[in-house]
Amino acid sequence: MTETLSASAQKVQDTLHALGMTRKVVELPATTRSAKEAAQAIGCQVGQIVKSLVFRGQTSSTPILALVSGINRVNEETLSTLVAEPIQKADADFVREKTGFAIGGVPPVGHREPLLTFI
Repeated sequence: MTETLSASAQKVQDTLHALGMTRKVVELPATTRSAKEAAQAIGCQVGQIVKSLVFRGQTSSTPILALVSGINRVNEETLSTLVAEPIQKADADFVREKTGFAIGGVPPVGHREPLLTFI
């Protein structure tokens, strides 16, 4: 029996396939908008979850993706130094425009536009 993925999950699955990866995207019935919820849903520790956090360059409006362990926070000063401009947290409209996904559901791949990525 084949499960149908939502449009957002299918974008991620298609991207993984295009990259030559054989991993299967699985949608969970419970909400997983936070690292804690995601860890509870799959039965792992919060530190094993990867958060996809989107920032915006204050001058250039460059979308910046930070992939962060679920228990950690982004040092915004360090990230600003790495991108050579001040940054700010991206608002919901910017995140959806640049990634194609809503805040709380941004995956690490499958974005609408290329994002400057830091792991």
